[in-house]
Amino acid sequence: MPLLLAQSGIPEKPSGYVVDLSNKLSPEEKQNLEQKLRGYADSTSTQLEIVIVPTTGNTDPYDYAMEIGKSWGVGQKDKNNGLVLLITSETRKIRIVTGRGLESVLPDAICKRIINRILKPALKKGDYFGGIDAATTEMMQRASGTFQSDGEGEQQDGIPLVFIILVFFIIITIIRAIKNRGGGSGPGSTGGGMFFPPIFMGGGNSGRGFGGNGGGGGFDFGGFGGGDFGGGGAGGDF
Repeated sequence: MPLLLAQSGIPEKPSGYVVDLSNKLSPEEKQNLEQKLRGYADSTSTQLEIVIVPTTGNTDPYDYAMEIGKSWGVGQKDKNNGLVLLITSETRKIRIVTGRGLESVLPDAICKRIINRILKPALKKGDYFGGIDAATTEMMQRASGTFQSDGEGEQQDGIPLVFIILVFFIIITIIRAIKNRGGGSGPGSTGGGMFFPPIFMGGGNSGRGFGGNGGGGGFDFGGFGGGDFGGGGAGGDF
């Protein structure tokens, strides 16, 4: 039975991981994606929700996707490990929003890369299943820490954060050294020493272990887990 739109324009909370109100997926394709996403949720507790609608009306697509994530509670409450992929078939918009717990493994730049390199080319050809299938595969691999980059275009969407931090602290060190010389500091001064933040000393948390230890057998789709969303994600047109 088709989902009815709520007064806010957000679809009613579904009983699965794929909502296709535009009929862009065949029954077999929808079932394949549903089984894939359900199996991933069973083994990791991470929930990826696919929503295809004709349009979001007067609501900005990003706000629409964010409201879906929050009002449905995609992801687990204690992990906030939900993701919503929204596609509007008539206005041709793509939005990915990530729960707070996924922002370290699926940062904005990576979400943008998935949109540009996977979703856009497929959706432009009308291949909704192919694009969504490939995109969710990469999302799952990255969230589980198993993604293997081919190296092609990996850095095209932005400068790595670690590099920016390193350059920042090098500049600070140089400025401090110049000031210390100008103030007549002797050889024994400790003001000019190089400082490395914890991320370079092995003290940072990579976030790779997130969501990877969920029990496999006990989780079934009885509803979403109450996850929260903080504003991470990306968007694009096709």
